Amino acid sequence: MAKQQKTSSKPSNEYDFSKISNVIDNLSKKSMIIVDNMNEERTYINTDVYILNALLSKSILHGGIPRNRITILAGDPATGKSYICYNIIRNAQHDGYKVLFIDTEFSIDRTDFESFGIDVTDSNKFKLIRCGKIEDIKIALIQIIDELKKIKESGLDVSKTIIVIDSIGQLYSEKEKTDALKGDSKADMGKRAQIIKSMLRVITNDLGYLNIPLIATSHVYLTTDLFPQQKQSGGEALNYTPSIVVYLSAAKLEDLEKDDLSLGSTGILVTARSRKNRIAKPKKIKFSIDHDKGCNKFEGLEFFCTPENFEKVGIAQVKQNIDKKTGEVTYEATKGKWYVKHLDKSLFKKQLFNGKVFTKEVLESLEPIIYDYFKYSSWEDVQKTEQELNDQYSQFEEDPELDIDSTSDDDLLK
Repeated sequence: MAKQQKTSSKPSNEYDFSKISNVIDNLSKKSMIIVDNMNEERTYINTDVYILNALLSKSILHGGIPRNRITILAGDPATGKSYICYNIIRNAQHDGYKVLFIDTEFSIDRTDFESFGIDVTDSNKFKLIRCGKIEDIKIALIQIIDELKKIKESGLDVSKTIIVIDSIGQLYSEKEKTDALKGDSKADMGKRAQIIKSMLRVITNDLGYLNIPLIATSHVYLTTDLFPQQKQSGGEALNYTPSIVVYLSAAKLEDLEKDDLSLGSTGILVTARSRKNRIAKPKKIKFSIDHDKGCNKFEGLEFFCTPENFEKVGIAQVKQNIDKKTGEVTYEATKGKWYVKHLDKSLFKKQLFNGKVFTKEVLESLEPIIYDYFKYSSWEDVQKTEQELNDQYSQFEEDPELDIDSTSDDDLLK
């Protein structure tokens, strides 16, 4: 018996992209468009604070500042914006990055960089540009990035480059300067905001093409609305164009050993809030910056060391109970000290933040827990939630004593 041929279910009038591949390839060769095969994994630069890595990218161990995006750190003076930038630069250099640092405030010199562990001795790997005029910064950035594109197209890898602007909120426009020379003290916010918007719009795609990050700090101010809100002084483009915008605020760390010259503070307690983030859920975190000791990279992780996570993590506010008859060990939630299972010790909170407590194994156990907390829901998660709701509804229908039309939520929680 002759073998029957399988008939294709594909409609005869359907097409695929092979029909237009030549057009797309030609446009790509002319540098008019970029064809992305989406095989390259997204990579990050460590901030040196685990919980800040998670706020930015979901991951405490492999996350941080995304390499091909614009990230804005905004806040009042003395909220840790520049400090975080210096941490990122140091870590980037350790990973082989070349640094272009644009100082708009003329506020930092060689010894300041070196005190943060930043190597400024090799001018081929670190460039410091000082300029406060937005028009000049725009021209400089566009020309530098355009040259990097030519270098990349010649076959060299330029992706290990990082650009930092500290601060974009300090920039002034030519009109603002001209008006001041004429005796007009009115600030030129509109023109400056337009140029910042134009600059970011022009360079964003090129940064993505080059796979290099731009990090900028920005100032904020309170609006005079009935309900005042924080806004960046460089205009709304600083909220729309970047992939990540983090607002920082700070409270003083109390000085317990005050002397006659003390201002009553040993540092700041930073609250970082995601105003916008395309990679991780917008959340808020807290960590401290000590004037003498710097950042403790473990602070903030204790939030996830809950009694519910104790079996996985081995750190929580729990009390160990041993049954004298059976020898069975159980753990009871408490509001006192923190029990560290691998050390078999109960510690005060201030004793937690070190590598002996948060070992490599503990960090690896925290990674999926924190990742899930900060990640956006996937389509599979949405379907799973929908199925769970359908299952719950089926249970309600099967239970004649449960009134699903009741106005009380208590019945639904039984």
